[in-house]
Amino acid sequence: MTTAMKSLTRARALVEAGLAPPQRLAELERVAARYAVSLTPDVAELIDPADPNDPIARQFVPDPKELDARPEETDDPIGDDAHSPVEGIVHRYPDRVLLKLVHVCPVYCRFCFRREMVDRGAGGRCRAAHWRRRSIMCGRARTSGR
Repeated sequence: MTTAMKSLTRARALVEAGLAPPQRLAELERVAARYAVSLTPDVAELIDPADPNDPIARQFVPDPKELDARPEETDDPIGDDAHSPVEGIVHRYPDRVLLKLVHVCPVYCRFCFRREMVDRGAGGRCRAAHWRRRSIMCGRARTSGR
């Protein structure tokens, strides 16, 4: 009988699973301190540790280049913040809202443009639901995973 493998959510776990060499631990920890890390066992199994350019690893294993920011970059590249009356709501158009239901994912893509907001608590969802109930002007509500 085998024990079920848990999701890898720390830099050290990535190294221990053979998905990154031990000499990269410190740089992985720096990235993980800023952005969430999570790989499910199924995703981890798809990665070829012998291939330094494995496309699946490049999508899910942190890279120190993530911490390099250019002056023209922003934490909110699509402008959600300017249209968010409360956390979890994007009210860009008068007759509709986007309700971001969850702030966690089973895996975190390294390119996610909402990665500054993922892995937060549920408090924003409660405030968003309350705001939505009070906003009768919004005829349509769309939902998003993040």
